[in-house]
Amino acid sequence: MTVTAAVACVLTSTILYPLFYGGAWLGAGIGAASVVAACGALTRLRTLPVPVCLAGTLLGLLLYLNAAFEADRSLLLIPTAASLSALWHLAGTGLHEASKYASPAPDLAGLVLLAGAGIGITAVLTDLIAVRLRCAALAGLPLLVLFTVPVTMNASHSQAGTALVFCLAAAGYLAMLGADGRERIRVWGRLVSLWQRKDKDHPGISGPDVRVLAAAGRRVGLASIVLALFVPLIVPGLHASKLFSSGPGIGGTGPGTATAPGLPDVLSQALAELRQPRPEVVLAYRTTAPANIQQNDPQYLRMYVLDTLTSSGWQNADYQADATSATSMPHAQGLTRRSAAVRITTTVQAENFGGSGPQLTLLPVPYPPTAVRVEAPGHWMADPDLMVFSQDGRIAGRSYTVQSLAVDPTKTQLEQAPPPAALAADLQLPPSYQAPALKRLAEEVTARDRSEFAKADTLALWLSGPQFRYSTAAPSFDTASGLLSFLTETKAGVCVQSAYAMTVLARLLGIPARMAVGYTAGAPTRTPGSYVVKNTDAHAWTEVFFTGYGWIRFEPTPSGQGTAAAPGYMNIGTGQNGYGILPALPSAGPTGNADIGGYSHKGTQAGDTGPRAAGGGPASGRAATPWAAVALAVIAAIALACGIIAVVSPQAARAPSARPAGAGRRRQVTATAAALAAAAAGVVALVLYRLLSHGSAPDLRDGWATVGIAFGAACVLLLAVPALARAALRRWRWLVAADDASRAHAAWREFRDDLADFGIGCPPSEPPRTLAERVCARLPETASDAARRIALAEERARYAARPAPSEGLRRDGMVARRGIAAAAPYGARWRARAFPASLLSSVADGTARIGESAAAVLTGRRAERAR
Repeated sequence: MTVTAAVACVLTSTILYPLFYGGAWLGAGIGAASVVAACGALTRLRTLPVPVCLAGTLLGLLLYLNAAFEADRSLLLIPTAASLSALWHLAGTGLHEASKYASPAPDLAGLVLLAGAGIGITAVLTDLIAVRLRCAALAGLPLLVLFTVPVTMNASHSQAGTALVFCLAAAGYLAMLGADGRERIRVWGRLVSLWQRKDKDHPGISGPDVRVLAAAGRRVGLASIVLALFVPLIVPGLHASKLFSSGPGIGGTGPGTATAPGLPDVLSQALAELRQPRPEVVLAYRTTAPANIQQNDPQYLRMYVLDTLTSSGWQNADYQADATSATSMPHAQGLTRRSAAVRITTTVQAENFGGSGPQLTLLPVPYPPTAVRVEAPGHWMADPDLMVFSQDGRIAGRSYTVQSLAVDPTKTQLEQAPPPAALAADLQLPPSYQAPALKRLAEEVTARDRSEFAKADTLALWLSGPQFRYSTAAPSFDTASGLLSFLTETKAGVCVQSAYAMTVLARLLGIPARMAVGYTAGAPTRTPGSYVVKNTDAHAWTEVFFTGYGWIRFEPTPSGQGTAAAPGYMNIGTGQNGYGILPALPSAGPTGNADIGGYSHKGTQAGDTGPRAAGGGPASGRAATPWAAVALAVIAAIALACGIIAVVSPQAARAPSARPAGAGRRRQVTATAAALAAAAAGVVALVLYRLLSHGSAPDLRDGWATVGIAFGAACVLLLAVPALARAALRRWRWLVAADDASRAHAAWREFRDDLADFGIGCPPSEPPRTLAERVCARLPETASDAARRIALAEERARYAARPAPSEGLRRDGMVARRGIAAAAPYGARWRARAFPASLLSSVADGTARIGESAAAVLTGRRAERAR
């Protein structure tokens, strides 16, 4: 019943698939449900109050979440104050990200934590109601709550997908009801029925005929599901779209209210597209731009302009103010030297591009556009920043044509551009972003530059330099503290983080700057002037204002996004700024750290591509050894070895037991061993993840490589110890045997241990001669004679006044052991050598009693159990 309840919870959790791009959330949910089931089974080994069982299960769930998400801050998987605080902070981050991201969202750690915790809490309630309180029917309520999550979060999903996950959830719920019914019938003992089974095909099978009742139950269940699906369709006011909406909202995908919709969280959308595992073509276009412009300054397709920075991130709240028709675009701001621009025409075919949201569609267009003609219904508008949008138009599968200008100034022209007039809106920063640490950092990076262009170019060069790393797994930020952490600590991200940072730093230097989001130029096809744009070409960049040329694009993203390209007027291609010097942060002393406004900034000198060591110069590349993790690896290796021992140790060797409960413990061996092996496998997975996810190739000097090596060495050592210990014990017995009686006893113990090693049970009460005769029936003649001589010598040593001579007993023991091995299967011979059961039976029995011992500690009955 416990396993069935966990399976039902996991099957129901598949309804969450529209909320995420990847599958990490499902792995976290399966792990949480498994841990809850294991903790529930463990607490039910003894009769405990329901609140105690609930507390134990919640504690197990907390331990799992702590180990899965904050193992670095834990002490051997034991939560610490630091790990619990970080886990709480990660949950808060997940709530914040949940309010930012539209579904489907990427597998961010905070969101995965919320999903795993939610599935785990649902599993706790389901286990409590169905198993502990014996109300399986009511256990469907927590599952129903889980089933309604995508609807309340306006997740977009397909009709077929919803029907499939509904069937999975229904199957899990019915299986739980069926298991509960079987449990209730089983407690009444043997079933007495008036209907006897009469099966001509299987005349030997007797018992009650329950096939009619089973068929009736299946018919009732099927009828219930059909009624649940179709009865709501005839209820007035309740429509299918409200049950299985395929759009992003409850009840369809209409335009909604008459108020103007706000811009979606465009940075989150860009991150989500970059993190998609499978690239898909979203646009295809053809341009008339000259070949030199296509090569030196490829035209990005801009969708959004973000020019207002608040304490909660970038936005453009007044994009609809003074909007005009897209057929007659307003002039580009600040572009007065139009004679130097080249007029181009771009024809775009939208493939899998649907705009930006259910109530708003924005078009990707080259900047600056002068006219847009859309071959799609709707009223298309353009705002003063030349964003082209529509509230009632849809572009998927349609085409549109853009007339635009290609502004391609030279480096010298931008150097000589006069200072811009006052642009207060594009210099505005919240007070939190005006921190001395950020401003001093911007000034130090551009300390050698004089002109506006040189400073902007240096910022872009620094952010795209080797000290920053392109990584789609890096966390996003929308606060000043997150920005400072990115610039001084993590130094990893994608275009969103880089453009965010450059725009803020430029404004701190008094340079008008704003963020733009859209797509890169994409990849060229075999047809000249034709390109394809994929979802992974989503991009963000910084635009800087220059008098006479308007808003000019800069590329601050590190290498890693294949189709991103710096314009020809930038110096990133040469690796130098306008002064021929790679920008570097000054060092504050021998430690290599610059203290910026109370923050410790890790400086990077010219030519350094990594962090600096604590003692000054470049880091040696060897990370500190995580000794706590090494100890955890050794413990996991011990657990794995015990699990393997409990599985491979012959059952017959452990069959004799003086206690009636022995058989019950033997049945627990396989389950307990599997749990130990699963725990060890989890450590292996953690080690491999930490080893492989922090670099392009495994680094054997890394601390987590040390953990893996320690785990492997401990496993090899522990798995080799049993065979070595068995050989040492054999030698020790013969070494300490000083007379005929002691040698007879040693030979007999060795004979019994050899039988146990090969899986032949030996009850303690069986006399030596009887045991020898029973075993000799399947041994060769020489081995049989040797076994009989050993048994006779043991009986004379026990009962006779004078023991028999013992000169040949050691040789007889070797002959008998070889005969037993010859009669045993190959697997038993291998197991006897590698995992001798005579030595490991106590270890296996102790492993089987782990769950019982833990329950005894919880209930305080250890003393009673000892009596």
